[in-house]
Amino acid sequence: MKKLFEEDDEYTNMEKSKILVTLIPVVLILLILAVMLVVNKVKGGEEEPDNLQQSIMDYADENRDSQREDSVVPSTAPVFSSSVSGSGEQEQDNEDSQKEEEEDTEEEEALPSPTPYQDIMEAGKKDYSKIAFHEKEQLRDMLAYWADSNQKAVEDLVHLDHYLAMSWSLKGTTDFYYYGDVNGSGAPNGKGVAVYADNQYYYGDWKDGVRSGNGTWIHYHIHQSPNTTDLYTYHQYTGGWANDLPEGEGSEHYDYEMSLLKENQGYNANLIGSYLAGYIHGEFYITNIYEDESSKEWSAEADHGSWIYQNRTKDKKGNRAVQVDLHDPDNYVWMHPRNNVNIRVPCLISKNWKK
Repeated sequence: MKKLFEEDDEYTNMEKSKILVTLIPVVLILLILAVMLVVNKVKGGEEEPDNLQQSIMDYADENRDSQREDSVVPSTAPVFSSSVSGSGEQEQDNEDSQKEEEEDTEEEEALPSPTPYQDIMEAGKKDYSKIAFHEKEQLRDMLAYWADSNQKAVEDLVHLDHYLAMSWSLKGTTDFYYYGDVNGSGAPNGKGVAVYADNQYYYGDWKDGVRSGNGTWIHYHIHQSPNTTDLYTYHQYTGGWANDLPEGEGSEHYDYEMSLLKENQGYNANLIGSYLAGYIHGEFYITNIYEDESSKEWSAEADHGSWIYQNRTKDKKGNRAVQVDLHDPDNYVWMHPRNNVNIRVPCLISKNWKK
């Protein structure tokens, strides 16, 4: 009997040990959780459900954007970023969110407006001020190529030294040399061609000394030294004109030095829409080009030099959607509000730009 009771005691002790091994970790976990709750309450760290939900959405948006992010270089040079973003679930519909967005925008310092003139052809070894040129004869020769829509021939001419010298002589001014029809006062009127500083040319309609009607303006990016930074070879606007500025229906085209384009970045190639006093204004169809020569299509709408936002969403950096992918309505081009002002045909030389 004694032996039997000893075995029972041994068995009971083993069961007690198993129970203790199981309970101790549970108790420790409960104690740790209790301590954490106390600490959070002391620090005021309990997150409101709405804030927690917003944090989760922000985190999801940030990760989704980072996974499918492209960069877009617009015609006026600020970088966008293009990424997939839902149009409904992410919108900030409550008044507090709208107020916060407005306050964020107001705190951002606005960048200066794009300059209407950029001196691309820097000084180099060749002194163009000492090269002879004859503007009337040269523009007369060029006029024939323009009239035949032979842009390749025009491009060949503008790279010749005496054409470069002709444009160089106008450096730092808004003046131009002209050849074509004139009115009774001798001012350009009708059809004609003109050259401006920095290898800018215009061919088309004129009225009382200014570009008016329809015509094409081209800015050739010509360098004396090897080019390692300038993405463009030329930029042109074709369409309506009034008071020496783009007006009405028109299009901009950008031609690139493809070797300088960065991989996985999109660059605006064509903008087709309408303009008001040189500024974007109305509906636009836009294409951009990539280093591998692929392209994407976008739609947008502008109002007096600013893109109209596609929705009320903004990303972590404050950028907002300004263009929407024609083939994917959840894919946008983004721009910061500080850059979305005074967008116009860049570099265009005109005496009538509004200050």
